Amino acid sequence: MERGPEINVNNEAGLRVANHCVKHALISAYEDNSSSRPVKTGKSTLKRTVELESLRRGVRWLFSKCRSDTNPHSCDLYRVAERNYRKNVR
Repeated sequence: MERGPEINVNNEAGLRVANHCVKHALISAYEDNSSSRPVKTGKSTLKRTVELESLRRGVRWLFSKCRSDTNPHSCDLYRVAERNYRKNVR
């Protein structure tokens, strides 16, 4: 590690020089450690097909019906449709 000249921080000019040195050190350390190309996370955007859109609409419709209906069978239908949709998305 390099050691620069002694800085007198007892006055305002010395504090400005010290502030500049610290700021420059932080910026150069960040630039040295950051990559110049974008990082890929492995996730790609989902390209919806007509079939997936149709399944999604059906799942949303069943979800709304499940929330408004007191019949437990409608919630079972929703869960099955949701599993089917997720399976098709994968």
